[in-house]
Amino acid sequence: MKKVALDPLKCTACRTCELQCSVTHSRSGSLYSAIYESPPSLSRVKVSWTPGLNVPVKCVHCEDAPCLLACPVGAIEEEKATGTVQVREEKCIGCFTCLLVCPYGAVRLSFDRKKAHKCDGCVSRLRDGLEPACASGCPTKALVFADLDEIAAAKISETAVRETAALARAGAVAPREKSSLERILAMRKEMANV
Repeated sequence: MKKVALDPLKCTACRTCELQCSVTHSRSGSLYSAIYESPPSLSRVKVSWTPGLNVPVKCVHCEDAPCLLACPVGAIEEEKATGTVQVREEKCIGCFTCLLVCPYGAVRLSFDRKKAHKCDGCVSRLRDGLEPACASGCPTKALVFADLDEIAAAKISETAVRETAALARAGAVAPREKSSLERILAMRKEMANV
């Protein structure tokens, strides 16, 4: 199963994910038309800044979703086919119990502040074989849509690179022999300085 994974170290707070989400969920589906829609389309992802880190906050569609378990009227349901947790606005009574129990802060108020509003996982895009809007538009790949095994493998590789770099800075790793290309580039640099 594929999920949207987050790497806050890559997030530049460009907010492209917010814009893509808002346009995708607008009535027109067009940036130029969505600007004039009333009420405006709300983004289901929000980039939050913490000291030294930008974090796109969105629903992670929990397996045992607290919002689903807490909803007193059954307005939140799991869509088995896509593994997403959906708010059925027609059933929502605006008690916001879901907002209170969400551990990520991903549930927010609708534009009229009467219903719960959250990421729907772009189920219509998934059915069309497309990635969720937030991940498809992310220029730095801070949000990626991938299989869980791919996400885990990428995180393992990134951790290994970071740890190796940290050890090298600390002098704990013996310097390796330069490659042929590195030796050629060093020679060119010396020749240019002469």
